Amino acid sequence: MNDRHRRRRRVEIYFVLYLVALVLLMPDKGDQTETKNDVAALAHARLEFTPDRMRLLCELTRDSTGGARIETLDSFNVIRYSGTVADMRVSARIEEVETGQVLTIESGESSTSMFALDHQPQRNAVVFRWHPDFTNAMTRTFRVTILGSGAPVGSPGANGTDTDDLPAGLRMTGSTQFILSTIVDKESPSTFITLPGGRDTVIVRDTSDRSGGLVAMGEFWIDPARDRINTISSREWTNRISVGGADPARDLVGMPRIRVIGENIGEVQRYTDQRTIIVKGRAPRSGSVTIEVSAQRRDGQTRTTTFVVSAQPLAVVDVPDVMFPNVDYVVDPRLPAVENARAVVRDGDREIASTNEGTLRIRPQHRDTGRTLTFERFVDGNREGPTQQIQVRSYPAPVIRDVKRDADQRKKTVVVQFFSNDRSVNRPTLRVVDGNAQEPRKLSGYLRAADAQQPTTSWLEVFEITIRDPQRPFTFRIQATDDKGRFSPVWVED
Repeated sequence: MNDRHRRRRRVEIYFVLYLVALVLLMPDKGDQTETKNDVAALAHARLEFTPDRMRLLCELTRDSTGGARIETLDSFNVIRYSGTVADMRVSARIEEVETGQVLTIESGESSTSMFALDHQPQRNAVVFRWHPDFTNAMTRTFRVTILGSGAPVGSPGANGTDTDDLPAGLRMTGSTQFILSTIVDKESPSTFITLPGGRDTVIVRDTSDRSGGLVAMGEFWIDPARDRINTISSREWTNRISVGGADPARDLVGMPRIRVIGENIGEVQRYTDQRTIIVKGRAPRSGSVTIEVSAQRRDGQTRTTTFVVSAQPLAVVDVPDVMFPNVDYVVDPRLPAVENARAVVRDGDREIASTNEGTLRIRPQHRDTGRTLTFERFVDGNREGPTQQIQVRSYPAPVIRDVKRDADQRKKTVVVQFFSNDRSVNRPTLRVVDGNAQEPRKLSGYLRAADAQQPTTSWLEVFEITIRDPQRPFTFRIQATDDKGRFSPVWVED
């Protein structure tokens, strides 16, 4: 009996200790009120950026010396922010839209010759300065994203809340975007960007892990870097989708949805990179397709944008299959209107001529005589279309093209074709091998191009032959020769 009594008392003590522990774990009213105040304070703590200008413009005009003259220049932008914060950190992300290259600079640090960022806390402002590159004047477009974060300083909030009660470690972040455009000689930019507004997402995040993550969210938008992508059939393309109002790696519900309207082009890949979504796929075999991108933010808002991918056929190029040394040939390579397109003429690994726009100028040298050159076109370093061969040959020997009777029955005219890059060089002579004819006489004023082809490498020379003995038949054999000692076949006139 005594043993059973002791065991019962031990169980009762453990039960009492368990009840005490449960009571200690229950929050009191004061704790609950404090938690509600924290949430309310977080909801009204905001950091907003507003730029004075949504687009900064630099207009240049090229002069006769090859330099550039400034017509218009918006050299700086003031970005104001609301909210009282401490330990403010500001940076600028500068993306060149045409190439996708990105540069990031910090306030007061890492300035470049083109860009600088100056935080002026006494004005609650950030000044972005821009000095375009005048030595390499070209039409360019940049998208600038101003990113800032800071710890909120105690101040009365909405509905009577006081941000003095905000949890330790809280930081607010905000951002905004604007555009830089350089236009040379009134040339329109290849990509024109319209921003949806001057203010971007406002995100409040507790770095001490007490606030539970995202609290306040602002305007949400997505926008492609290029509204239209022109490439060639089945080539790979890439486009960047900028995201405002969300961090693509953190604030979206899964990966964006992709829908292709038009030809089936296979799988379209997408992934996130900093504050952008990268979308890539292959162009259609012909025509155009529309790519629709939809993204959903964690609060349920969905945004959709589209861009067009067009495939251009690769045109046939008229390249001479024979060329002669020291002659300038001009070829239209008919490059597609896409980025990184290039036409090349080469001898093995040795490049003879190349261009990435306009015409292709080819001038074979004497050392190229007897060699076979190749004409090729490339897009993004990959060969496109067939390879065309070009034979470099030395000039052929002259040829007697025709012998005609003259109005005077005692005379005949002889037409000789010769080959040269200059009508005054390598002109032929004509001799009588045998027969009833006197030595030929060259007729002045009859020299002309043999055909309408350009460049001209073939010419016609005219000679006159007179009968020697009118009492005999007017028959003879003749042969032409040029300055290089090359002979034509013998012509027999009977």
